[in-house]
Amino acid sequence: MKYNSEYQYILMLLESVKPRVYGWTLFTVNEVVTLHHSRFSRQDRSLLDLAIESRLGKKRPDGSCIVIGTQTLEQSLDIDADVLITDLCPMDVLLQRIGRLHRHCRSKAQRPVDYQTAQTWVLTPKNNDLTPMLSHAAHGLGRFRDGGGVYPDLRIIEATHRLIVEHPNIQVPRDNRLLVEGATHPDQLQVIQQEMGDAWEQLGQQIEGDTGAQRTIGYLHTLEIDKEFAKDANMAFPNDHKIATRLGAQDKLVQFEPPLTGPFGKQLRQLPIRHFLLPHGLDPDTPPSAIEHTQEAIIFNLGKTRFCYSRFGLERLNND
Repeated sequence: MKYNSEYQYILMLLESVKPRVYGWTLFTVNEVVTLHHSRFSRQDRSLLDLAIESRLGKKRPDGSCIVIGTQTLEQSLDIDADVLITDLCPMDVLLQRIGRLHRHCRSKAQRPVDYQTAQTWVLTPKNNDLTPMLSHAAHGLGRFRDGGGVYPDLRIIEATHRLIVEHPNIQVPRDNRLLVEGATHPDQLQVIQQEMGDAWEQLGQQIEGDTGAQRTIGYLHTLEIDKEFAKDANMAFPNDHKIATRLGAQDKLVQFEPPLTGPFGKQLRQLPIRHFLLPHGLDPDTPPSAIEHTQEAIIFNLGKTRFCYSRFGLERLNND
């Protein structure tokens, strides 16, 4: 990539981010180089959002900036980048990401000469081969062994890749329907799994099974709209179960008392930890222990599992 302009704003939107330093134009918060993803405290996440919009928003300042993040950058933030570098993802998601490019009208002097037209670079697996993800999900692509995943339906990913090759230049929103239907329509997915072989046929069956199970669960939990809620004993919520939303299921909120200073200078009193990062069988009331606090990071234990919270967000340091 050429880098020869005073004005250049690059957005790298990946399914996962690793704690690596890429250069001297990286996005910062309170002069601390950082990333943008979901594993930050609520207080720090609001700082990140404000800093992103300040740096890449409608009234962005002069200068260059590279922002590296995950799907958290796709929605809600009013940001305007010159170039987007993204992992391969479903077409509807890709179009949402492309919406972060050239979002606001700017003069030619405010955009690099090489990027007067919005450009997206899509990173694909080696040899453009998605087959390895059938047995082992990677980069957010592929179905987990027990179902689910970030983007489990590789048929949609394969269809998306084909459309990118067939339509290297698109116009939004004119081409949206063509692209989304071409990557998600059941008939198109059926064609792909037949072309790709038995393993892809099996994937199609698994995805259909997952979808059917979700529909059944949804049907079993529907409420009768002609009955007053909770007056019928069969409709009332049980009082002996913990109820959580799908996104918050079995997550843990770690409490630090007294609060500690986080990587961006704000006090850290609470830190949410997603359920898939927690050690198996952890007592929900387990407090953090063996706390080490430096200017760069807060390291602590939950049970025998060691965690680190720093400018890179929350990381699990071992698998105990």
